[in-house]
Amino acid sequence: MRNDMRTVRQVAKAARISVRTLHHYDAIGLLKPGHVGGNGYRYYGRPELLRLQQILFYRELGLPLGEISAILDDPGFDPLTALKGHREALAARIGQYRDLIRTIDRTIASLEKDETMEDNEYYAGIAPETRERWEREAASF
Repeated sequence: MRNDMRTVRQVAKAARISVRTLHHYDAIGLLKPGHVGGNGYRYYGRPELLRLQQILFYRELGLPLGEISAILDDPGFDPLTALKGHREALAARIGQYRDLIRTIDRTIASLEKDETMEDNEYYAGIAPETRERWEREAASF
């Protein structure tokens, strides 16, 4: 075994996930170890660490494991392009969260000073995608 390999415990600690989660990812074929020792221990190298990073980023974006597996196993998958996409998505979230914080701050100030706000100001910062999801949910009743 190479010196650049990490044990399942080391990877779990670095990623702040449980060993059980890594075992689960292995069991469902989402993240196979780079090497399994004669003792049955799982070892992970750089390719596996990078794949785990992708898995965790997609999980953070709310994708289920089955979709993540399909994305990562697609022959056309490009990790660098995916990382750039993750960065764009997170930057968009930051902007949206800033807008929501401004709305909250304006509302707090208006309540503390007993001032009124424009009706639409109460709802500034809610993403159009969120509103669309709510509309779909309401239409399903």
